[in-house]
Amino acid sequence: MLESDDLKLCGIALFLVLGVLANLFNLGAMLGQQQGRTVAVIICFISLGNILLQTSTCVLVASIRAGVLCRPHLPFFFSGVLYVWFISSSVSIWSVAWLNVFYCVKVCRFSWIICRTLEENISSILNITMVIMFLTSCVMFTPFFGLHFQDQHVNATEMGACVIRKPLLPAWVDINTYVITFICFLTLMPSTIMLPTSLGLVVYLCRRTAKTQRSSSAESYLLVCRLTVALVWVYLTTLLIISLYYFHALFASGLSADVLFSGLSFYCVACAALLSCSNKHLRGKLRALLCRGKRTNTMVINAEGE
Repeated sequence: MLESDDLKLCGIALFLVLGVLANLFNLGAMLGQQQGRTVAVIICFISLGNILLQTSTCVLVASIRAGVLCRPHLPFFFSGVLYVWFISSSVSIWSVAWLNVFYCVKVCRFSWIICRTLEENISSILNITMVIMFLTSCVMFTPFFGLHFQDQHVNATEMGACVIRKPLLPAWVDINTYVITFICFLTLMPSTIMLPTSLGLVVYLCRRTAKTQRSSSAESYLLVCRLTVALVWVYLTTLLIISLYYFHALFASGLSADVLFSGLSFYCVACAALLSCSNKHLRGKLRALLCRGKRTNTMVINAEGE
């Protein structure tokens, strides 16, 4: 019989493999995409961000389990992984927000002149915005390279036990201002973009669903809208899980780091699945892959029967 720790490790490994494989499929399928370049770039950003996010989260959980936070000095490796964790989460979350903006502008087709101008130039605007977002993320989280433990005397009774110590940011960083800034950057600002755009997509869904006549293009738009709105709810659910983890750590004994990993793994796997279903090119690639697998199985069964 497997113990609870073994089951947790098996679940972590399963989530990691599923998430990485699903996002690798999306990334590989969209790299050579010529049509819909803006959507392809955004999906590549989301997929690559999710791969790095899930891998770095797994490394962080493994490092904490190995007692990195109990050592006298914090390894630079841990700071580097934490830096990658923040950048990848930022890239993934902001890319989902810009994907919502793209579909909202393209699908809803507002009648205002400024919206028409925005629709005509949305690809160029988003391409520039994605680069700025990535560079901003790289600069914003650089203080995490200076994480360290406060120098303190270790008692003899603590030598044999693992006493978890909290890493500190460099002294030149105003911790309260910095924490509020990057929390707003990772949560509040993307939410203020996602919620209005997803609301616009929901309104479009209600209007189109109320009409009896539907064309194939309209059905495709409806599918994209539904799955894009679902993507926003996946982000909000993940945000709720992470908030629960941190609030519990502040006001109670603290939840296991496995909760954090499970929430982010759910986000990465669900993102990959929804993107594969919503994008026509990815659906075609996935269908071809499944058909090829069925054809191979059929050939193997026929060969064994002869």
